[in-house]
Amino acid sequence: MKLLFTTSFILFSQCIIAQKQDHVWLFGREPYDVTIPERALDTTRGATNFDFNYDPVRIYYDPKRLWDMAGGNSSISNEDGVLLAYSNGQVIIDGNNVAIADTINYDYIVSKNCNEWEVNNLGTNQLAIPMGLIFWQRVLFLPIKENIYCVYNSYDYCEGSGRKLLYSTMKYDNKNHTSFLKEKDKTILNDTLSTNLYAIRHGNGVDWWVITFNLDLTEILVFLADSNGIYLKDKQQVREQDSFKEGIGQIVSSPDGKYLAWYNGFVTGANGGGFSVADFDRCDGTVSNIKTKTLNQPGIASGTSFSSDSRYLYVCNGELMYQYDMTNSNVLQTEKIVAQFDGFKFYYPYDTIQPNPIGYRVNFCLMKLGPDGRIYVFPSTAQNRMISVIDNPIESGVSCHVKQHSILMNTSFTRTVPNMPEFRLGPLDGSPCDTLGIDNHPIAKYRYEPDTLDHLRIRFTDLSYFRPETWSWDFGDGSPRESIRHPYHSYTASGTYNVCLTVSNENSSNTSCRTITMGTSSSDDVAVTTADITLFPNPVQDYLLVTLGDYIPQHGQIMIYDISGRPVHTQRIYYGQNNVDMTHLATGMYVWKVMDGKVEIRAGKVVKVD
Repeated sequence: MKLLFTTSFILFSQCIIAQKQDHVWLFGREPYDVTIPERALDTTRGATNFDFNYDPVRIYYDPKRLWDMAGGNSSISNEDGVLLAYSNGQVIIDGNNVAIADTINYDYIVSKNCNEWEVNNLGTNQLAIPMGLIFWQRVLFLPIKENIYCVYNSYDYCEGSGRKLLYSTMKYDNKNHTSFLKEKDKTILNDTLSTNLYAIRHGNGVDWWVITFNLDLTEILVFLADSNGIYLKDKQQVREQDSFKEGIGQIVSSPDGKYLAWYNGFVTGANGGGFSVADFDRCDGTVSNIKTKTLNQPGIASGTSFSSDSRYLYVCNGELMYQYDMTNSNVLQTEKIVAQFDGFKFYYPYDTIQPNPIGYRVNFCLMKLGPDGRIYVFPSTAQNRMISVIDNPIESGVSCHVKQHSILMNTSFTRTVPNMPEFRLGPLDGSPCDTLGIDNHPIAKYRYEPDTLDHLRIRFTDLSYFRPETWSWDFGDGSPRESIRHPYHSYTASGTYNVCLTVSNENSSNTSCRTITMGTSSSDDVAVTTADITLFPNPVQDYLLVTLGDYIPQHGQIMIYDISGRPVHTQRIYYGQNNVDMTHLATGMYVWKVMDGKVEIRAGKVVKVD
């Protein structure tokens, strides 16, 4: 008996003002075989969490979340950013790590070409429910009214196709903070489908368009998800047969909902694949003005993403990352190569003791636009712990600043990407489908980061949503206001400033203010109490991720001392994430101090283990 792999997405209730449903991302996979002593001692059981309720994003380890995200990966939070549920496509778990449904999307078939379900991560032959679905975009949470619709595409792993579209219904009780399953595995459609699912907000501001493809990616299937359920709205041919072989890729929409992009990649072969970009009508769910390009790069790595302002489309295919300008009518002719994979490999600590250790390439595969406006880039290897980041996707060319292998996670993951739609997209005001009387009232939001060469020169990136039309910046130092969307501002002196952004459209205005502190003169300064410093993992085997937030140092350093007080490592650190190499240190207890010049900002202890 073989377990049928499947494709899923899940729908959740929301109000139009909700804004933080995508603020918690989870990653994690158990070691392949815990019977190997070195791997049994590995500390990667559990989840690495990305929490965008903090700026910069807080990355931390949670040993209580043991469900594997081996491809299928989605989560949803409430409007305040509190995690409600997450799924790997075979289980639905609530924010308290309790399984709401432990065997969704299961189907069994007998196949002479496939083995039974693989031995699970406990080393036994019992059903490996925690494993989850292989490949990406297999799970998706969407908010609709008061119910939760769990819809999934059953998948025949042996034959490489989906066989039918199913749904389950569940509900979240906001008062008691509990969830329960109402219906399970109800058939919507019998068809042969691709594995990927995505969704775009309907032009009425409440419902959703759900998108997938047929197996050879020649037809796009569009479903309408509303309070009455989910049903097929249309099938549309998007390319001729055999222009690409069947393949796997990634589907995304632009944050403004105007464009749809998808990647067609060979499952195997050395000729790479290609991508398509098209206009999307949020009123009737149709795709038009399709443009397609082949990228002849080897391998199956393939991903797409848009910048937060919807101007730039990014496409990667393993070795290279491309940028396209959506404001140009000849968008494919605007191609710029913004990064080339530098060949870096990640080595697991327990494998480095082997004669020929395996290194996992941290190349360019799947991409995901974060709530902070950065694009996070995930490698294509079967297991990894490092990802790359496009720091400024709103900038043209290499100024977008691709930081390769810049974030280390405490848990491994496998070809996964958090699959979430753009929640901060309101109604299409003035359109024929704007029928519910909902208006876009803009919400102001921004991030900031200093110039690494001049801590007083600050870059501000607008992240406002619900259709802002004008921007007004007050930098808190008495300088004139600015109306540029993404300004730079140079301060004349260190200090604490209250920076406010006001955004407006014809419906209303909204203001967001943040206190920015830069530089310090003594240990009694406000910086000592405002600085937000986190370190993980602790204990650490190889690299320590140090995140510095709520304070911009003039000359930040982390200093590490052994138990005798002897300094053993000193490194410059900056606002945001910093990787600290601990591989050269012996096992034992160490003391760390974060300094700004000669002023101590924070101190603590860290344990180094083998």
